[in-house]
Amino acid sequence: MPFGLKLLAPPSVEPVTVEIAKSHLRLEPAFTDDDALLGVYIMAARQYVEGHTHRAIYSQQWLMTLDYFPWYNFSGTAPTGSRSDAVLASFWRGLEIKLPKPTCVSVDLITYTDTDGNVVTVPPSAYCVDVVSEPARIVPIAGSFWPTAPQYLPGSVQITFTAGTYGDGVDVNNCPSTIRLAMLLLIAHWYEHREVVSEQALKQVPLAVDSLLESEMFTAFTLESN
Repeated sequence: MPFGLKLLAPPSVEPVTVEIAKSHLRLEPAFTDDDALLGVYIMAARQYVEGHTHRAIYSQQWLMTLDYFPWYNFSGTAPTGSRSDAVLASFWRGLEIKLPKPTCVSVDLITYTDTDGNVVTVPPSAYCVDVVSEPARIVPIAGSFWPTAPQYLPGSVQITFTAGTYGDGVDVNNCPSTIRLAMLLLIAHWYEHREVVSEQALKQVPLAVDSLLESEMFTAFTLESN
């Protein structure tokens, strides 16, 4: 199912500090002329890593939009019984909403626009969230279905969720050293090859970066995952 994705609130801290970046670049702590520039490189390095691994490193809030809730095309009544049964599980999986940007910390809000243009909130008691799986999965409670609307409204379903694979970076910080090292390599590369017109600026990102990130990559989510 096609979906939209928008960042609402970035992480409050970065995995690499300006001080650590300076140490990696062998800059004197007292040298502050490039602190603002290093801050830009640090943010860009984190965004590169997140884009490459398809993860949210530290807690950040996202908005996912859908044109409609998942529905299962069937005739008659829905099957009954335990969801652990393979046949029943196949039926109910058709109602799953899968969230990108693992790891999901929480689903904060689910709303949809009805045919009268009213924004309706889906109560948390009406759905279940599996935040352990990657991608996280949201399903209606047992025996129920997602709301339906008689007309097609692009982006009418909005899911606000918080994602962060390695904690919030403040109280919980499980960011692996491989990610920090990959960021430092990127920061050093951009700092040393900043001139647009220079021959060195045409150099590719160090190959070691992608190798360091390989073990952290999340590749199970595609547009067809829903």
